[in-house]
Amino acid sequence: MLTLVLVALHPRIGLPSVFLLYLTGIVGISLVGGTWPALISAAAALVLINWFFTPPTHTLTIAGPENVLGLGVFLLVAVVVSVLVDREARARADAQRRRHEADSLERVNELKTAILAAASHDLRTPLASIKASASSLRQPDVVWSPEETDEFLTAIEEGADQLTSLVGNLLDMSRIQTGSVVLAPATLGLDEIVPRALASMPSSDMQVDVPETLPRVSVDGDLLERAIANVVSNARQWSPLGSPVLVFARSLDARVELHIIDHGPGVPAEERARMFMPFQRLGDRPGGEGIGLGLAVALGFVEAMDGTIEAKDTPGGGLTVVMCFEVAS
Repeated sequence: MLTLVLVALHPRIGLPSVFLLYLTGIVGISLVGGTWPALISAAAALVLINWFFTPPTHTLTIAGPENVLGLGVFLLVAVVVSVLVDREARARADAQRRRHEADSLERVNELKTAILAAASHDLRTPLASIKASASSLRQPDVVWSPEETDEFLTAIEEGADQLTSLVGNLLDMSRIQTGSVVLAPATLGLDEIVPRALASMPSSDMQVDVPETLPRVSVDGDLLERAIANVVSNARQWSPLGSPVLVFARSLDARVELHIIDHGPGVPAEERARMFMPFQRLGDRPGGEGIGLGLAVALGFVEAMDGTIEAKDTPGGGLTVVMCFEVAS
């Protein structure tokens, strides 16, 4: 294509400009294809320049030592530039790969540190509760009343639920940070997913309004269920006693939005981006339950399904988290 253009412009464009334009093309080929395609292109360009642009044209004869020198220098420069450009491109790719590996290693180290922190406190607390309750029930010299036995069993069940949630979030975060989240998309309605996500939570703590008539969305049901459960669980932790979390969905244009609303202390606007980062616990209870992975896992899963999640102020005080998905085609 370059030859056709230059033939049309010849002899208005001089031989030095022809050399430079061909050399530019060879550099581009070297960037895209590497050394060998560039060297083949340089040889082809040498033949084309000799045939079309150096006198006598349309023959392989080269008239004049200056033309021989020009073609020789062109070939030498083309070869050197091709090799150097390819080497530089490989060096950049190598450096980028090393940076990516360093970032991955840093994320893994962060995760290991968080796991150790969880093991030292967040995992130990429910384990201690389970151990104490089970040991009490096993005491042969004590007869517990049915109410007391029920309290011990409730403590064991709650401790097991906390462990399940903590370990689940750690495993989910490791999948997100290592890029190993595997999607199983299906066309589903939020009215199918939300009840499953909230099944393990007291119904008195929530008000749910998810109509069956909403458009369906293309999502991974299990991942979205996990994301919703994490966000609602976070909202319940910060909601005042007697103030249920509102979960409602609506359609807007070609999207479906799920709103999770609490009337807790809220989060300042400048802190909302950080609240979705791993291992963050914001608010007035820094020693609260969890290791700060719930919202980070929710963000990772929602974005993996091409959705969005953002936090807004709740009118009257509190926080509203909105998940948004495109309507399934």
